[in-house]
Amino acid sequence: MKIAVWHNLPYGGGARALNYHLNGLHERGHHLEVWSPNPTADGLIEFPSGVLFHEVPLKRTEHIPYLDRIGSVLFEKDVNIREMELHSLECAREINEGSFDLLFANCCYYYAAPFISRFVKIPKVLYLGEPRRFFYEAHPRSFWEMPGSASLLSKKKSSFWWEWMKDWWKTSNARVQLREERINVDVVDRLLVNSVFSTESCTRAYNRSGDVCYLGIDTSLFRPLDKKSVQNYVIGLGSVFFHKGVELAIKSIAAIPEDRPSLVWVSNLNDLQYLSMVQKLADSLKVEFILRERVSNRALVKLLNNAVCLVYTSKLEPFGFAPLEANACSTPVVGLLQGGVRETVIDGRTGFLTAPNEIDIADKISYLIKNPDVREEMGKQGVVNVWKNWSLEAATLRLEKYLEDTVNSACPDRTQPDLQRAQSADMVSHPGVCGAPQTE
Repeated sequence: MKIAVWHNLPYGGGARALNYHLNGLHERGHHLEVWSPNPTADGLIEFPSGVLFHEVPLKRTEHIPYLDRIGSVLFEKDVNIREMELHSLECAREINEGSFDLLFANCCYYYAAPFISRFVKIPKVLYLGEPRRFFYEAHPRSFWEMPGSASLLSKKKSSFWWEWMKDWWKTSNARVQLREERINVDVVDRLLVNSVFSTESCTRAYNRSGDVCYLGIDTSLFRPLDKKSVQNYVIGLGSVFFHKGVELAIKSIAAIPEDRPSLVWVSNLNDLQYLSMVQKLADSLKVEFILRERVSNRALVKLLNNAVCLVYTSKLEPFGFAPLEANACSTPVVGLLQGGVRETVIDGRTGFLTAPNEIDIADKISYLIKNPDVREEMGKQGVVNVWKNWSLEAATLRLEKYLEDTVNSACPDRTQPDLQRAQSADMVSHPGVCGAPQTE
């Protein structure tokens, strides 16, 4: 197939997922071209040789003009939405002229569901990692909650009415954005998501559930080391932001009465205010909190291999690469019984899934510290599970079949995939081609 790809992903898991998808599809012989305001996601995406990319500028402003704020109250688009539409129109013009079979759209950092699908004239698939969580979850308070400062002000003061107007502009603009995102989801021919949990999230947000197309991880990189030496530390992996639950991980370590391990946290991005808070919390609880930023892949694999376990405290994580990467390095996971982690960690076999409180998490970490034979066996089970069910090859076949099915459904007279490709898809050893890996 000749596939046009669009994304506006920042540095993070979504960009890594797209990188895996691009490499897999390219290896399968598909022609790929990528359009984006930031094609490489600040260097995270490494394009295979032969994949063309088009950097199309996107103009944005942090200061919404006064007239646009008034327009939002009247349910009109602001300048940033209009600029995104102009960017998307330019990308679509080039794609429409390129004789592509399919648009493979990915997330937009600003709007989650991108605008590009409105303007292309070919079958459209959207791989949506998650809806814009800020609108649907408390971070740490709900976006829709009235500002606490307003309740402290007298209605007779001008400051109250200024707070009231700011809140009116904010919520009106958000309602416009939600309307536009709903349209963007509705126009795609197929919506793909990374977990069953994400189908539920999309149903809540957009009244449209997606097809689960599970991701895979790079088992040539994440693997057990020949010289593995487990040390007295627990590893956390993810950006230091509120929804990653770093404070819960710190409290959990503090709840371990003896042989308390260090907490090594590997991060690529930090909310400096939140980071300052968790560092102060760690100091107050006498937890050794070691922040490692933007470590190399080699260093990350070594850290994962030698940890007692991965503590995964992310809140309502849609999928999460980290638990599978830890398992691939023969390291068990202690994670929360929520979100997509329930679909990747096999409770009692490759790790433990716990209630989101520090006592339960601390109990599981302590158990692994005191029972190295159990920890080792869980590590072995984790490696087997990843190799059997979560390889990049299987993930590529799942995605490829969905893309092929979408094109064939839109163009029933189109020539079917060649025999070799169809046979390759049939050779997957678990019911995971366009379905769930077998984790039991």
